[in-house]
Amino acid sequence: MPEKRRLLELDALRGFAAFGVCLFHFGLFKFGVAGVDLFFVISGFVIYMSISNSDSIKDFMASRFIRLFPCYWLSILIAIIAMRLLTHHLIHYKWNFVLGNLLMLQPVFKTKDLVGAYWTLYVELTFYILMSLLWYFKQLKKIELIILAGLLFMTIFNGTHLILHGISPQYDRLFTILRSLLPLFFSHFNTFSAGILFYIIYTKGNNAFRFSLLILSFCITAIAHGDSAMIKNYLNVYEHLIALLFVYLIFLLIIIDKLPYLKFKYLVVLGNISYALYLIHQSLGTDIKALLMPRLGLFLSNTIAISAVIIFSLLITYYFDIPLRHWLKKKYRDHVKRKAVLLKAGAGV
Repeated sequence: MPEKRRLLELDALRGFAAFGVCLFHFGLFKFGVAGVDLFFVISGFVIYMSISNSDSIKDFMASRFIRLFPCYWLSILIAIIAMRLLTHHLIHYKWNFVLGNLLMLQPVFKTKDLVGAYWTLYVELTFYILMSLLWYFKQLKKIELIILAGLLFMTIFNGTHLILHGISPQYDRLFTILRSLLPLFFSHFNTFSAGILFYIIYTKGNNAFRFSLLILSFCITAIAHGDSAMIKNYLNVYEHLIALLFVYLIFLLIIIDKLPYLKFKYLVVLGNISYALYLIHQSLGTDIKALLMPRLGLFLSNTIAISAVIIFSLLITYYFDIPLRHWLKKKYRDHVKRKAVLLKAGAGV
């Protein structure tokens, strides 16, 4: 099968997802909370594509580290400065809080997120680990069966929780603990799976089994909705299903090349800055809004705050994140080459 084109439309979707979440946190668009689901579907598509074409798990993990952590650490610094200067909020730096947030492992260290939006990064990280393990044990070729098993797992455990909730305190406690540590498997595996399935359909075509898995991943949302981390507080189950159906339809249109206007360069730019925008909007953005609102009112404070985070996201992306990523990737490639030369020289001795 000929190699498929790069889907620039996904960059635009990232931008829409980040901007939607931004509008949600500014109280302007409640359906923006579903931008997280869109992020997870995109991640399933892109990460499965990336690791399927990877020759080394070290290369994959290095690329993910370079993509996630430098910009994330900068956002932590920005959040701390914004909290101290704009809201005079004091942070208690306990060791588990510091390590949990620096490593994106807040649930493991039993601590809260410095910024509320950071919770999704732990879910992403566990997905990367899962895909790395599947690659290492050569199980990616069975990914459709693994998706089926994961979706059935979600159905059984979330369905059991729906039935036993309030009846069995022991199961409630166990479910709460496991969901906190492994939210990927209990609350979000279906959306990541949908992204993987869309990639498989894009590259290999559709069949009854893949379509059935997509339908199952969608329907599980109704069961898992009540145990979702955030969305249940703002959308009811029907609104959640409508939002996710819209996401699925958009993806279907993209993979059959029916949404070419999403490749418009300014939408792609919005996608490029989406990670920085996602990281700083709830700290810097909402702190600017809180500072300005008593003086300027809701409309102007929202307008200035959103404009500020977009400008900061552009600066972070094009003057920090992209140059640093290029530099780190070059350093990593040089390291790999030097190591290969040394190994080759050692083998020749």
